[in-house]
Amino acid sequence: MIKGSLIVVICVLLTAPFAYAQKTEAFVGYTNLQSEGLPEKNDPAWSAFDVPFFKQRTTLHGINGAFTGYVAEGFAFTGDASWSRRGHNGTFSGVEESRHIDTSYFVGGPSVKFSRSSRWQPFARIMAGVAHTSFEASSTAPVSTGGTTTSSFGVSSNDFTATAGGGIDLRLSENTKLRLMQVDWMPVFLSDRSVQILGNNGALQPATLNHQRQDNWRFSIGFVF
Repeated sequence: MIKGSLIVVICVLLTAPFAYAQKTEAFVGYTNLQSEGLPEKNDPAWSAFDVPFFKQRTTLHGINGAFTGYVAEGFAFTGDASWSRRGHNGTFSGVEESRHIDTSYFVGGPSVKFSRSSRWQPFARIMAGVAHTSFEASSTAPVSTGGTTTSSFGVSSNDFTATAGGGIDLRLSENTKLRLMQVDWMPVFLSDRSVQILGNNGALQPATLNHQRQDNWRFSIGFVF
């Protein structure tokens, strides 16, 4: 409870300068999240991506939006939110299976954009906030008496994240830019967790995961208005 409240306070403090913004920008686009430590890891079909970076991660697809307020020439504060998903639906031996993983980021922090008056406009920023990860699975199977039976399972967590990244915008008109590239390192600092593992004697035993970190990377493209 205390940790969650602290994350909220941090986000509010980081985005408070928007009230004094002299100029604002809004970004919306597609995002590709390369997440570490999730099931269904990538199996790249192209040799160019057949490297450890992609093999040890899971690809999630989604949307990314951000709002930036400039408080001085080139210096601003950015609030950023994204949602991405990896889903699977299929039927095996008459049993319909569905599972999906969702990861959402809510972060904010200072950013710098260079050469705002030129056609090519690179930028960089550092942000902090919270990452929400959830996993849900369900299966529906027929029963001999007719009809079906459904079982489901779900788990989720909220964890602290501190991010760093940047990219480059191409000015198309006075008020529209194309974000050609945006890359963010978005590690998730997982809190301690108690889990059950299968011991050598075949019985479930308690174990604790201490301060694990997911090294996630997010790639986004889209438009800035």
